[in-house]
Amino acid sequence: MTTTLYDIIDKLTLKWDRGLIESILKQVSTPFYEHKLVFFLLEEIWDMLEFIDDPMEFMTEDRKIEQIEKILGVSRIERAAKSVELEIVETPELKIKILNAEEVIAKHPGWFTKRDEVT
Repeated sequence: MTTTLYDIIDKLTLKWDRGLIESILKQVSTPFYEHKLVFFLLEEIWDMLEFIDDPMEFMTEDRKIEQIEKILGVSRIERAAKSVELEIVETPELKIKILNAEEVIAKHPGWFTKRDEVT
């Protein structure tokens, strides 16, 4: 099945599944990390997850979902998420392949920062 990153994140607002969100983010990050780049959109979502996981914040499942909806409502984030095309294969576990990573990098270099390699 082919979709966009926006569509898959939007579907996460139907039911909160922290493990699935983390799996998706890791899989989508991989092709950009292979280019030694960090995609701002993914960093924004990771930051939001850290906020949600903060024990000082009171987060019901509904409030967690609202945080995802809020981040998707930011026009730059929405545009970036809609530009990433994914192929999803549902085997026993969800496998995601980015179909246009190089194209997104070439068209929108301002969306990326150099990834510091840990030594």
